[in-house]
Amino acid sequence: MMSTTTCLLAQSKTSAKADSTEVITTLNSFVDAFSNLRWEEFRQFFADDATAFFPPSAKHPTRAENGTEVLNIFRKVFENARQHNKSKIDIQPKDVRVQMLSNSAIVSFHLEDPDLFGRRTLILQKRESKWLIVHLHASGVAYK
Repeated sequence: MMSTTTCLLAQSKTSAKADSTEVITTLNSFVDAFSNLRWEEFRQFFADDATAFFPPSAKHPTRAENGTEVLNIFRKVFENARQHNKSKIDIQPKDVRVQMLSNSAIVSFHLEDPDLFGRRTLILQKRESKWLIVHLHASGVAYK
């Protein structure tokens, strides 16, 4: 009986490790698509029922209530970058932390900017073997 329990625990830890690796891979792909302004690829990371809180720069103080609304706000970010002839947005997550919860994950990290210390939290959920963002929270604190 003891070896069966040990085996189940080992399988659970192995599965969690594989999932956390998949989450990190998803995060890296998401950041790469965002940084390089690849809209069609970027939008595929969000669930249809995703919600989000955006930083003040987005000029959207309330929660975005669904994937369409979230993507409409992000589309403006992409359009703004292109209007300013940018081919890239410099996004470099720092101090990334992944917390696994069954079929969900909380990913938090910081972004450094000369004027603002950015804080980001993504909640991802595994749906049909794909990790999707179901909530994004973006905020920032001014450096003193």
